[in-house]
Amino acid sequence: MEKKLTSASRESIQDAVLLYGPKGVEGRLVELLGEKRMELLGAVLKIVNSEKKKITVFYPSSGPDVANVLVATHATTLHLADKDQHTDGIKKRIEDIGGRIQKVSYSGNKSEIDFEWAGEDRKVILHQINIDKSNVDKLLAEVGQYDVYFEKKSERLSSDPEIRENFVGNLETGGHAILDYEAERHIGFEKEQLDSKYDGENYQYGDGRMRIYRKRRSVSGVVCVMRFNEAFSDAVYRRNGGYSGVDDSALESLRKGGYEADLAKLKALYDAIPEGKEKAKIKAEIVKELHEKEIDISEILDTRQNIQKQIAYLKSTRALTPEAYEMFMEHKVQKPTEQQLNEFREEGNKIFKKVFKDWV
Repeated sequence: MEKKLTSASRESIQDAVLLYGPKGVEGRLVELLGEKRMELLGAVLKIVNSEKKKITVFYPSSGPDVANVLVATHATTLHLADKDQHTDGIKKRIEDIGGRIQKVSYSGNKSEIDFEWAGEDRKVILHQINIDKSNVDKLLAEVGQYDVYFEKKSERLSSDPEIRENFVGNLETGGHAILDYEAERHIGFEKEQLDSKYDGENYQYGDGRMRIYRKRRSVSGVVCVMRFNEAFSDAVYRRNGGYSGVDDSALESLRKGGYEADLAKLKALYDAIPEGKEKAKIKAEIVKELHEKEIDISEILDTRQNIQKQIAYLKSTRALTPEAYEMFMEHKVQKPTEQQLNEFREEGNKIFKKVFKDWV
């Protein structure tokens, strides 16, 4: 007997999977995954494939799990990799969620399952392989490029720097990684914002909480695991007066070495990047953000624009409590003058030229 849906959950679930295909698809998915998981996956779909385009996903250590990845991505090609043979389990799971098997074939260590689900013809390619450093190159040569990298309780494969570098390397620039752990420090990633309500324990996912990242750079080499994003973000934040404003005391603080230390750390990370076209792009990005741009007033601590920006962000994530709002209203608003802005920017540029010699 299928589980009945509440009216509150129905709308979010319909966002995750439209009601085409065999009768009862929606109910089957909820029975298998639960209403909370369906709501979470529906929110993910809006980020990674809102137009339900034909995309490819790679999912290592997947077991027979096709339900989570299908609802979250609506992918048309799914490359699964696992040390065990899960073809029969995958076929059963496809049928459990209302799919229709069309063809199953085998070749070497691979099995392919052609099926129809949610009005589209799709294909699962299962690579039976014990993923390690000795065979990850061979596996990814067979898989090729993909639009989404999906990881859920995958034995933390990508915690190994060399394997993670390979996984991220085959992810298309502009594509997404859906993970159950933090990866903000990865040089190639930019975090996508899920609603804050999905941080709650009711939305437990894999080994932690679901996180989504967009790949914005393709960089090879061990620098991929270094803290480039964090160092760059810190430098931009300080350069824009985010830590202490841009008044006279903040200007004096800037001169005393904090900013120079930020830039020195960033330069060391940049120097470790292997030569190539992506390195040139990153250099241009550093120069633009830390030398050419005017100071972003919305980043300056306690300016009216900065307070409004923080309030808007908290509203967007449903985290603006009455207490937080009162706290913002009690802040003393800074009103930097043009002279203060110019002096702070000029001092920042002097320090930039000192650290990044011959760049500008």
